Amino acid sequence: MSATVKHTAIGANRMPDAAATSPDGCGLVAFAADRYIALWRPEDEAHGVRRLLKGHAEPVSAVLFVAPGLIASGSTDGVVKIWSNKSAGDQFDYICTATLQYHSRTVNTLACTPDSRYLIVGGGDAVVSIWSLAGMPNVGAQLQQEIQLDPGHFPLCLAVDSINPTHGSSAVILAIGSTSTRIQVYVSQENEPPNFTKAVILKGHEDWVHGLAFKHFRESDGSDVLYLASGSQDRYIRIWKILPMDRYREAQESHSFIISDPLLSNTIYQFFLTPRPETQTDISSDSYTSSPLSRTPSKNSKNANCADDNPEYAIVFDALLMGHDDWIFSLAWHPYPSDKRLLSSSADSTLMIWIPDETSGIWTSHARLGDLSIKGASSATGSSGGFWVALWDQKPVPRWIATIGKSGGWRVWTAESEIERWTPKVAITGHAREATGLAWAPGGEYLLTTSLDQTTRLLAEWKPSGSEESKGWHEFARPQIHGYDMIAITSLSSTEFVSAGDEKVLRVFEMPRSVAQVLNSLCGFNPSRSKEIDDDKLLPDAASVPSLGLSNKSVAVSSASGNQEDDEEQDDTLVDSSSYSSLRTLTTPPLESQLQRHTLFPEIDKLYGHGYEISSVAVSHSGNLLATTCRANSTTHAVIRLFDTTTWHEIKPPLAEAHALTVTALMFSHDDRYLLSVGRDRLFVVWEHNDDSAREVTGYYQTQYKALRGHTRIIWDGAWAPPGLADGALEYVFATASRDKTVKIWTSDGPSSWAPRLVQRFEDAVTAVDFWPTLVSGETRALLAVGLDNGSIFVYTLSARPERLLKLEQLIALDQKLTPSLSISQISWRPRLTGAEESVYDMAVASDDSSIRIYSISM
Repeated sequence: MSATVKHTAIGANRMPDAAATSPDGCGLVAFAADRYIALWRPEDEAHGVRRLLKGHAEPVSAVLFVAPGLIASGSTDGVVKIWSNKSAGDQFDYICTATLQYHSRTVNTLACTPDSRYLIVGGGDAVVSIWSLAGMPNVGAQLQQEIQLDPGHFPLCLAVDSINPTHGSSAVILAIGSTSTRIQVYVSQENEPPNFTKAVILKGHEDWVHGLAFKHFRESDGSDVLYLASGSQDRYIRIWKILPMDRYREAQESHSFIISDPLLSNTIYQFFLTPRPETQTDISSDSYTSSPLSRTPSKNSKNANCADDNPEYAIVFDALLMGHDDWIFSLAWHPYPSDKRLLSSSADSTLMIWIPDETSGIWTSHARLGDLSIKGASSATGSSGGFWVALWDQKPVPRWIATIGKSGGWRVWTAESEIERWTPKVAITGHAREATGLAWAPGGEYLLTTSLDQTTRLLAEWKPSGSEESKGWHEFARPQIHGYDMIAITSLSSTEFVSAGDEKVLRVFEMPRSVAQVLNSLCGFNPSRSKEIDDDKLLPDAASVPSLGLSNKSVAVSSASGNQEDDEEQDDTLVDSSSYSSLRTLTTPPLESQLQRHTLFPEIDKLYGHGYEISSVAVSHSGNLLATTCRANSTTHAVIRLFDTTTWHEIKPPLAEAHALTVTALMFSHDDRYLLSVGRDRLFVVWEHNDDSAREVTGYYQTQYKALRGHTRIIWDGAWAPPGLADGALEYVFATASRDKTVKIWTSDGPSSWAPRLVQRFEDAVTAVDFWPTLVSGETRALLAVGLDNGSIFVYTLSARPERLLKLEQLIALDQKLTPSLSISQISWRPRLTGAEESVYDMAVASDDSSIRIYSISM
């Protein structure tokens, strides 16, 4: 018995320091994903997230590759962890080798010295701490220094590099960007331990500084100059030069002019590698800088001709880069030593590559990648809401650049040659908040998921045309981008589903023809409603969301026309054919931009009736009945409403006078004879189907059994076992899962009574259960999956003798490295596909840690 992870879908945390690339050029990316560090290789299309490093108790806020095989991560609770690669043959096998509990607030940013011996941590408690990693992993990290920033100035970004004077030993320079308009610069002689002292404060930005990056360049005269790039919320990037003061004076002999504009001020910021006593009294004052480009020393430069062991340096403003329309989040220099290209990411949803002209030195935008702003854009109509990080592939000639969007999905562009024509590439996606629901298509061809990030997503296996080999699971559609948190979902057919958000309304959706064609061409899946999708007129063409709307409207594809006078006068029921064509011509899964704009499902109906937000939804096996419940604190609202899926009319009266609090889950038996409901009131109710003569009086279902004390705590879930246990003697068996840390197996105990035949206890509250839909092992045992509040997952077999004695045996407890770290929201076995291996069982798991995982269980 073994369990493997076939697919993990999880969104990246949206923070400027949330991702890093391995410096050895192997293409490995580590990024923050909820409470994990996720490992991924952008060049590998067949695999998504390869490993989730589990250890943080709160969401990860910063990730850094200290060196190849060594990762540092910080979280919102102020904890920093060091991860080391355990196996040279497995680049994804990392273990936590040190935990630093020092900061009291969020770790906003991480940096390390060029020799990787010191880790620098910037926290939301206005403290920057320096740690020695020299003794790792035997001794652990040792605190070397603490830098206390001014009150209210919280570090947002750090940059570290070395300064190489003409004479004497090298030094280290540290730049700190914070919730201030100024950049603080510290220096330390390269000694043991380091001792950073404040050198200068750079002025120029007009808002908080989010991005900093150092890089050495060799100038035309052969001298080494250190460049600093800084990006701010003021939408500007500033380029600064750090060079020895004597070289700067030599270069400026033929220039003498002053710029007084604060935005373009060419003030010289002077400092010594070892600050002299007279310069340490008022470092933050303007008297610590010289007058703009003056040939005569300022009052603090009287020691310019100091000893060689303490050279004087200058920091000068070099260029102002304007082009972004919103906050700048992250900056990264090109990895090749002599390449001056700079990559920037911004809240305007673009990445820009900047490069200086070889002759004039003027910086210009070499490439602009991302999304064009659209009129009235919102998250539902395609606005991605900004790019958070800027990453280069670390090869000398980078093959890709990458960033993270608002939805938590990655955006990747590749360059196939030196020409560097950057083209978008398929990348990984995932929910950005807690995953709340799952629903397999009736045939198991795809998986629908919901989350508190207000989206519904469709995952399927990519099988290129003409090939039986799978290229992994990918997101192929985003059927619903809503204005409410999504709570539950159920699949009605291969083309229809019902979802419930944190609202009183349920919404019914139908697959558009454009998405059906993508699934047909890339996944080999034909919706059952049509044999030939191209000729199918039953499915709508596409869907769109009107401005200020929440409902996906069905739209028809219009012919391309270039003589439309005003886009605003177009019929809302028409969509330009280019949108439709962009999906029809796909040879890979849709890109993030296409998922946001072109893969919505049209909404075909709304279901009303509940007085509070929906809590659960289930569909009968026949597909004719839909059962729904809402949040409740009294019997008045703790009712089950039934809807006829052929007309979408409510079947009255509702099922009432049973539960007193919220019903948490609903399940139909295999033949729809029984409906099981479980709730927060610690009881479950078995409802029995009425024959036709009694429906007009008592409704479709009536109470058959009410267990007043089914469990001692809230009952979170339940599931019906497949029929046929005990050689057919037990046709109806179900399990209930509760906060009291037990799973109970119930069987019929008479015409209108049910009794617990077996109780299985666990280490934590049980939040999810599900039975494989048919018997296994020669049709003698049922397969039961159990999920706990701490993320643990177990698989059991349930067997019974003819005398109805039940036996529950544990098959496997999934490795803790493979399971979520938070509560399991739902478990759902995948219906077996035609031709699938008989001894392999797939199941999907949704968790509060934002992840969707698909496991393969082999027996």
